[in-house]
Amino acid sequence: MEITNVKIDYHYDQFTANILPFGSMDIRIAIQTALEVGEDGYWVAETVREFTESCEVKIEDCDVVCCVYDTILQEARNEIDNLTNFDFVNDDAEISTYGNYCATSYDWSGNANEVIRDKLIENNIIFADLSVKTQWFLNEIEVNY
Repeated sequence: MEITNVKIDYHYDQFTANILPFGSMDIRIAIQTALEVGEDGYWVAETVREFTESCEVKIEDCDVVCCVYDTILQEARNEIDNLTNFDFVNDDAEISTYGNYCATSYDWSGNANEVIRDKLIENNIIFADLSVKTQWFLNEIEVNY
């Protein structure tokens, strides 16, 4: 029996599909999101690892896309708080990560996104001066300024 790279690739895919607890689409979306914010696949793995350790959750019970989105939210939260002294998670504009695998998104009520926009404008924060992650997050929550 001849062993070719095609055969190895096929069995490699079979192996990873059976041992990794995430769907391939979830992994691809998590990596795509990471690349959009200037990170990579290693960062995704570290994010998931840190989440499972801090929340004491088994890796197979973890939503990899939600981990990425939530980490971006926390980094944007910290940056905005450092620049404006406004912690939108605990103040008047609560935004949370709605984990739903490939359909993960941010959830907010009322005009939370407008409150964040107004705080940034009030503090003379220029959108282009924010980190790539915070810009991406603001676009996701429809903050336009």
